[in-house]
Amino acid sequence: MDHKEIARSYFQRVGSGDLDAVDELVTSDFVDHDAPPGTPQGPEAAKAFAGAMISHHPDLKIEIEDVFGEDDRVALRLRWNAQETGYMQYGIVVFRFDGDRIAERWSAYMSAA
Repeated sequence: MDHKEIARSYFQRVGSGDLDAVDELVTSDFVDHDAPPGTPQGPEAAKAFAGAMISHHPDLKIEIEDVFGEDDRVALRLRWNAQETGYMQYGIVVFRFDGDRIAERWSAYMSAA
């Protein structure tokens, strides 16, 4: 898979509750630059964040609207939607890859008006 396909796979698999996919798709020293202070590095941090989102919004759907990439960077424009809880958010996530794994994540979000 190329980097864009891996990025898509991350949101499709993890968003559907397959948290084991995190171990396959991110590096052991993965850094989420937008995680709360004190969040440890690595796959466990990504699993904790995704698990919390899924538990708070059990019907969460992540729609991938655009994917752009060059070299070791991929940016995705996404929409998160959970009808049960009324959660809707738009955002952009940027991944940096190390080989075929996601090494870093940056993001910007905006709640739907």
